[in-house]
Amino acid sequence: MERAEKHNCIIDCRVSSTKQVSGGGLGSQQAACEVVAKQRGWRVLRIFSKVYSGRKEEREDFEEIIKYITQCKDGDAPVHYFLVKSIDRFTRDGAVSYSEMQSRLAHLGVELIDAYGIVQPEKNTLEHLGFEYSWSKQSPTASAQLMEAQRAKDEVSGILTRMIGASIERIQEGYKVRQANDGFLNEVIFVDGKKKVIQVPDPSRSHYLKEMFNLRATGRYSDKEIVDKVNALGYRSRVRKKWSKDSSGGRSKVVGTTEGACLTVKGLQRTIQKPIYAGVICEKWTHHKPLKAKYDGLVSIETFNLANRGKVVILEGAGDKLELLYNQKDPSKTLAKRLKFNPDFTYDKMVLCPMGCGKPTLSSYSTGKLGIKYPAYHCNRSHYWRVSKEDFEKQINHFLQNIEFTPEFNKSFEFVLLRKYRQREKELAKTSSVIHHNISDLKSEQAEALENFEKTSSPVVRKKLEEKIERLEAEIKAARQQRLHTEIQENDIRSFVRHVQRLMEHPAETLGDNGNPYKQRAFFELVFEGTPTYQEITNGTPKLSLVFRLSKEFMATKSQCVTLRGIEPRF
Repeated sequence: MERAEKHNCIIDCRVSSTKQVSGGGLGSQQAACEVVAKQRGWRVLRIFSKVYSGRKEEREDFEEIIKYITQCKDGDAPVHYFLVKSIDRFTRDGAVSYSEMQSRLAHLGVELIDAYGIVQPEKNTLEHLGFEYSWSKQSPTASAQLMEAQRAKDEVSGILTRMIGASIERIQEGYKVRQANDGFLNEVIFVDGKKKVIQVPDPSRSHYLKEMFNLRATGRYSDKEIVDKVNALGYRSRVRKKWSKDSSGGRSKVVGTTEGACLTVKGLQRTIQKPIYAGVICEKWTHHKPLKAKYDGLVSIETFNLANRGKVVILEGAGDKLELLYNQKDPSKTLAKRLKFNPDFTYDKMVLCPMGCGKPTLSSYSTGKLGIKYPAYHCNRSHYWRVSKEDFEKQINHFLQNIEFTPEFNKSFEFVLLRKYRQREKELAKTSSVIHHNISDLKSEQAEALENFEKTSSPVVRKKLEEKIERLEAEIKAARQQRLHTEIQENDIRSFVRHVQRLMEHPAETLGDNGNPYKQRAFFELVFEGTPTYQEITNGTPKLSLVFRLSKEFMATKSQCVTLRGIEPRF
């Protein structure tokens, strides 16, 4: 009679992942437990259904159930039975955790029951003698229960070893596991009859990632300018699913999607540092060592290194051996830091000392007895050499005025330049068209938001729509500015053509312009195979690159024995 009064139960259903939810795992558990409750005439007070890992030692979902049982204990409907489908749905943390959780239920007067019948009520082994002790009360299937709990734990270990082990092997072979990276799509292929996954460019998003790397690799744009250009093309972050959370904080079901956001400077910097976009895998499962993926990246390793500017560098060795270096010095920054050019001297640090030390000439003013400053180029590294600024620059200017492009280079360069110009003109037109379509899409979205704003009367919704309309207006203005800038660049290309033609006709003007010493230094490296010494300049013997030559007039002048014939006596 006492046992017949115990008729209240709760049902606990648990799955480890959202995939099991979609597979109907929770529903089948609930159905099995309801059948047992109906057969035994128990009243179901509450059904707990959640996504939670049974391997965790600290179970927030179980604590919620304990709290509910405690609240019901002093009420009109106390809980008598805790019903689960099987022991592995109760816990997968092994025999110790199983015993502890079962003891906590017993302390509250609740008996654990499973639908498979493995868990049996406790019996007093001294009942026939009329005595009872704490140790004499036990379930006939106590050993079986502990074995089942431990088997559930061992089963998890086996499942995870097979699944995670196979994933690690796939990664170390150069294939893909998990969700595709932004700009890629996962594609299944078969290798030796086995299914494997590679990444291929996403037609709808890969061009955004390529543009980020290519723009940053040029070194001509700031990160903010790159972000504005990419956003003007229509970039938005990937739309993600929005999940509702259960009582334990886990994901239960999809309730919507997140709206794509514009690119930010931090987002750009995070993205370009990922080696996967150069076709290189480097993560925990590769022991953080880089390896070549079985698929191509979106950009080349060279472009990746240029875009990262020393932050992340991929080095290629023999036999596809790769090495990742971090926080390397940017060569351009090192040059800017070490070489401080004097604007008063046209060729400061552009020519080497003729005394054989191999160091660039220095420049400074020396003050005479009368307080007059005398500018000069000099070198005082273990030797002394000095030439006045006037004589030094006169010699350099005379040499530069007598260099010219070779005829062969002129013909080929004009052809290549024209072809590159047409190619760039086509790219700009395409970019301008993409931005135009993006502006149209933004205007359509803005019009829809305005229409919804007029229809709704909810203050909350109207406020949200106002914020969206203002954000879209700002994006439209930014895209228009980028389109205008792109159209201006078409004229810039024509100006560049005229500039190149002027450079080809008068190279000395550009080489002698120290308004931008780094640009001037780059032109010097274009003209000479190596940095010339002052003596080589005066003698006309520096090694010129293949595209330059000395004029015939200069060669005729240098063919004279010493100097041109004058009034001085000759020996």
